[in-house]
Amino acid sequence: MNSEKSITARHQYVAKTLLSQGPLMQIMQNPNQLPSADEILVLSNFLANTVQSGVEGSSNIITVENVRLLIEFVQLRSPLTLGELLTALHVLETLLRKCREKNDNTVSAENLGTALVCIFIVTLKFLRDIPYRNSWWAQKFNMNLQTINESEVVILQLMDWQMWMSDKSFIRFYSRVFRV
Repeated sequence: MNSEKSITARHQYVAKTLLSQGPLMQIMQNPNQLPSADEILVLSNFLANTVQSGVEGSSNIITVENVRLLIEFVQLRSPLTLGELLTALHVLETLLRKCREKNDNTVSAENLGTALVCIFIVTLKFLRDIPYRNSWWAQKFNMNLQTINESEVVILQLMDWQMWMSDKSFIRFYSRVFRV
């Protein structure tokens, strides 16, 4: 409970700071802003809930524990900042919303793992000056490179190539994820 209070207090402070001073890029790319174990758990809960409500049949596959392990696996190979993870979650949420709007079932329980890896890929390509190559991701996740390349394009097309979000949208999303 004490840990929950400290994480809430920290995120309330961050939300107020973001609103008053606007240092969005600091939280987005500051290498010292790696998520804590408590933050990874909050992000895992949010991702699991988002997927379970947006992808039919995924509740058998996606659990908070599985998502936490995925995030920790990614963190060991390519440390993502808190802002990068939040952006990836926002991309996922946007992708699932766009799929619903377009009545498109491309993202399914069967290809969810590939979709999640591709969401990390497109997020880092969008946010970093020097992102990892798709071949690196294919090797780390033991995936077929052509599948990653094709899936990345499909995801961006479904999203109408829209990755950008305003500072205000980021703050609202951050507040919603951390409930501040």
